[in-house]
Amino acid sequence: MSGWRIWLQEQPARTMVEISKADEVLFALVNAALVLLDDRAGAPVDEWGDLRSVVLARSVTAELFVDPEQRTVDVLRLVWVPGLGG
Repeated sequence: MSGWRIWLQEQPARTMVEISKADEVLFALVNAALVLLDDRAGAPVDEWGDLRSVVLARSVTAELFVDPEQRTVDVLRLVWVPGLGG
């Protein structure tokens, strides 16, 4: 498991900071994917159910809580594997 960087529920923002320091292109890609998942971008959140895992980029996955009634997505956890590229 060496090389894995896993930040749990309290720290998805810290993961984004670490990604931004390491790879600006990957940061932009992940940020855009997160914005497009919720209704702020004008695309409705579908009826996924509550909890799901989503691949945001080849090296970044997220565990999300989806609230279709509020049309929001909460990022509970980000997993970033440095070295896999965007």
